[in-house]
Amino acid sequence: MLFLPLVAFVAALAGLAFMLGVRTATTTETEVIDRIAQLYTQEAAKGAARTDCKAVPAQSSGLWLVVICERPGGQGIEYFIDRFGRIADRRQIN
Repeated sequence: MLFLPLVAFVAALAGLAFMLGVRTATTTETEVIDRIAQLYTQEAAKGAARTDCKAVPAQSSGLWLVVICERPGGQGIEYFIDRFGRIADRRQIN
């Protein structure tokens, strides 16, 4: 009985680790790029298109992709994506 809270805590941590592992393993680059391109078309000025976006591998540790959405005029947004597919940071392109 004394170890029951410890067992429950360890089981909860194992479940959380499993969920994060599955999410990381099943998130694809295409899904991330599509989701970010849709976000870009909502955030950017009129005339922004999903085809303005492309992705390159991130050079920083802890990041997975950099999705660059840039209009022909040179304005846009860079989205820095972590391994879980979340936006870690963004930067305006002028």
